[in-house]
Amino acid sequence: MTIRRFLSILACRILPAVAAGILFAGCSSVVNSHSQKEDMMEYYLNGENEDALDEIEYKLREPAWYNTSVVDTGDELVWRLEAGSMNFHVGNFEECIDQLKIAEELIEQYDDRAEVSARDIGAEAGAALTNLNALPYRGWCRDRIALAVYKAFAYLGKGDEEAFHAQIRRLRNEQKKVQDDYSTFFEQEKAELEAEKAQNPDAAKQTDSLGSIEKLTGNSDNAAFKNNLAKVKKVANKGYGNFLNPAAIFLSGLGSIRDGEYDNARIDFQHLVEAMPNNPLFRQYYVTVLQKAGREIPENLADVQPFDFPLDQNCVFVVFANGRSAALEESSIYFPVMAAWPSCAFFDAPFKDLEAEAAGKKYGSLILADMDGILAQEFDERLPGIITRIVLSTLIKEAAYYAGIAVIAAQKDMDPAVQAAALATVAIGGAAYRAAMNTADTRGWEILPKEFQLTQFPVPADRQVKLKLHLTGGNELVKELQLPADCKSAIIFVDAPSVQNVAFHVLPIKSK
Repeated sequence: MTIRRFLSILACRILPAVAAGILFAGCSSVVNSHSQKEDMMEYYLNGENEDALDEIEYKLREPAWYNTSVVDTGDELVWRLEAGSMNFHVGNFEECIDQLKIAEELIEQYDDRAEVSARDIGAEAGAALTNLNALPYRGWCRDRIALAVYKAFAYLGKGDEEAFHAQIRRLRNEQKKVQDDYSTFFEQEKAELEAEKAQNPDAAKQTDSLGSIEKLTGNSDNAAFKNNLAKVKKVANKGYGNFLNPAAIFLSGLGSIRDGEYDNARIDFQHLVEAMPNNPLFRQYYVTVLQKAGREIPENLADVQPFDFPLDQNCVFVVFANGRSAALEESSIYFPVMAAWPSCAFFDAPFKDLEAEAAGKKYGSLILADMDGILAQEFDERLPGIITRIVLSTLIKEAAYYAGIAVIAAQKDMDPAVQAAALATVAIGGAAYRAAMNTADTRGWEILPKEFQLTQFPVPADRQVKLKLHLTGGNELVKELQLPADCKSAIIFVDAPSVQNVAFHVLPIKSK
């Protein structure tokens, strides 16, 4: 191959693919997404909510060739999700809904691509020559269900009770859709990966021998990766299997209870009890709806007492969003080439639990959904595919780099000085490019809670509620609330990512 031929290939094949990858990705191709959100999360955790919103709105500003807007890039979805939950936190419920609707549309666009489009092909080629950020962010399964849950609460927050009920009636189907789509989504991802391996057989062969979990964890240089993997598996045990999000199923069941459809509610709470057989909260709900539906109580639940107050009317439900979500951060693995890698970072909950006091009685919160467990379980399941993609992409970039060096070095008729300059240029440029593109895909929805907790009680006659948030260190944060005079029931949403930033939203239900 002549130097001219090599440069022709570089110009006609490699550079357009790289350009396509960068075009369809956001700037997370060079600076990983988690790092981009450091300022936003610091503002959020410190209670500087307007500054956090400014960070998000800056990313979602009108795109232009000279700015770093993520609109119309593969990173847009993840920032729309952040915008949704951040606006919910500050009580901008209308804006929360608008942002989450855009996010839904983006997800639908990705899911409706039954065949790989030209855009997807460009992204796949770009991913091989850049990194996985070149692929559009499609949302973790956890994200898709959380979107539907937040949208439901936001409808109630803006006073649209009809839309709230319509949304929670859809939650069971939304959960099933995510579960059904999972295999299709990852079969497509597997097919795309196999196509990329077929185009790069040498790199594919090395990937198969170097990219196994056993091989990577057996490398002493990967001790941090091995330790993180063990932690992920431990947290994943708190997940519920098949991407179940109990918060969504609970809301679906609650909607059926309020509609008087106890057999429908029975189905939801049966699923929850099967997923968490020792959870006293769901055992009590299940026994309550079984009794209301005139169904036989299972022998193993015979000692469980149903609620002694109605759940379908004149009831307050306190949803406690505790702590900050697990996130993906960049780390390194060696095989023996060093590659940037997404690893799960988990954060301690600022509070232990919540206690509500109403009409002289106290009601403690219990776990509703472990959001960290849901994410960790999915990450663990997707791990083999993620590893293969990273190793393959790294080896393809390495092969392209050394092939370029070899082509120039093989030119016998080239002036030695020119050849030396060309080798230096390719060596320096190639090294710089590989370093810049060695970026982990850490995209994920970070303004979410670590966990949801729940408690419930009858509407007190004086409509006064005292909430005590117990800190893990032993102190407590106290908030007194007055329920609106025109609400017959209510959901109180306590959003507590940190001790410094706790929001209390009373979401009134006026129908009954």
